[in-house]
Amino acid sequence: MIKKLSILWVSLFWVAATTYGQLLEHQSFHAPTYEGQCMNYFNDTASGVNNVNAFILAKMTELMYLERLDYQMRYIGNSCQPVDTISSTDAFRANSVVTDSNFQTIYTERFKHYFNGKLETEKEHEAHQGEEGTEEHICFKYIQKIHTHTARFLGIKYKSGLDPELMIISTPKTIFILFRGTDDVGKNKWAEWLGTDFRINQTPAGGALVGTRIHTGFWLSFDLIRDELIETLIKFNAKKKNIWLAGHSLGAALSIVTGTYLKSYGFDVQNVYAYACPRTIGNKAFIRKTNELLPHRIQRFEYFKDPVTLLWAPGFKYDYVGERNWYDEEKKGNYKLYKNTGERVVVTGPFKRYPYIDLSDRKEARRIRRNQLSGTICIGMGMLHYHNPQWYVKAAYKQLSEEEKEHLPKVDDSYPYLYYGRKDSK
Repeated sequence: MIKKLSILWVSLFWVAATTYGQLLEHQSFHAPTYEGQCMNYFNDTASGVNNVNAFILAKMTELMYLERLDYQMRYIGNSCQPVDTISSTDAFRANSVVTDSNFQTIYTERFKHYFNGKLETEKEHEAHQGEEGTEEHICFKYIQKIHTHTARFLGIKYKSGLDPELMIISTPKTIFILFRGTDDVGKNKWAEWLGTDFRINQTPAGGALVGTRIHTGFWLSFDLIRDELIETLIKFNAKKKNIWLAGHSLGAALSIVTGTYLKSYGFDVQNVYAYACPRTIGNKAFIRKTNELLPHRIQRFEYFKDPVTLLWAPGFKYDYVGERNWYDEEKKGNYKLYKNTGERVVVTGPFKRYPYIDLSDRKEARRIRRNQLSGTICIGMGMLHYHNPQWYVKAAYKQLSEEEKEHLPKVDDSYPYLYYGRKDSK
């Protein structure tokens, strides 16, 4: 009897989820009015850290994750109130109705009203490139490539692979390239971790980056999408537009590799915003290349003790890329942003090395110095939730003025769901 009831419950959930997925694909949702044409406030010629740009891109990269886009569509459909019909994050993820097959449709539906222009198909958009006229046109294109194989370690078989995903948004003057971070490959939770993230040895890069060495997993992921990406950019007349790239986690690393490659290839890369970025991207030759091509145009954003930003690989000759910007934590630090800070070190120096740290409260100053600059913080399970892209959205929002907030989207927090590792999450 219990087994039959369980089967019935799963069936009902699947039917409801499928119906909801069809509604998302075929019906417009009611976008919050305050979000309309908010990209008018995006400064596409900005350099360094622009607070409005940082918030908008943090929000758009957060929703590159399937389950996060799914939750937010439900959240907005629930009058921007928490969706309390979900039993747990695990159950929600297992039954997410946003999939890679419908991702472009739903992501476009979520963000098309941000822009001031007519939505077009890829072919329509390609045909309009270079035309004179007053009407603006926008186009969304999703690219995903999967390459997996079965490997063996200590006699145990496991799936390993590459699964890069990115969204290209083309407007009359600007191209946005947004990367997803590590996610499941089909039903396999570890394939991309094993086949991409954990392949930390360096490999020679090719094409426009020949002569440099890059994290093997990151380079192979980029190489999978390289040809289609460049082909699409050429179709969208991207050499006459500013290009902005952003991503979270693995997506942050790919945005840096891609941005450097595209600049080498002759595209006008305006800025790269890398949220929760790993430190293990390339060797000194790669860093010199990025500094030469994109000076002050690669901005890494780190939140408090995000474990991914703490990881290092001694002996592999990695070096730091871009400029580091650190957000303090929510309660004690009120999300304060420290721009262009020093990198983490094994032994932090005296305070005179860090004149931007307020010394009026020595205990607080020591807390900031340790959490911001120490490279010896032990990573524990309780720190995993600091990697949540929601923290980056919240922290970026905190930097906005009240006037700026009036014209921009809200945070749309998913709490208590999708906060992996946090004790009070569901």
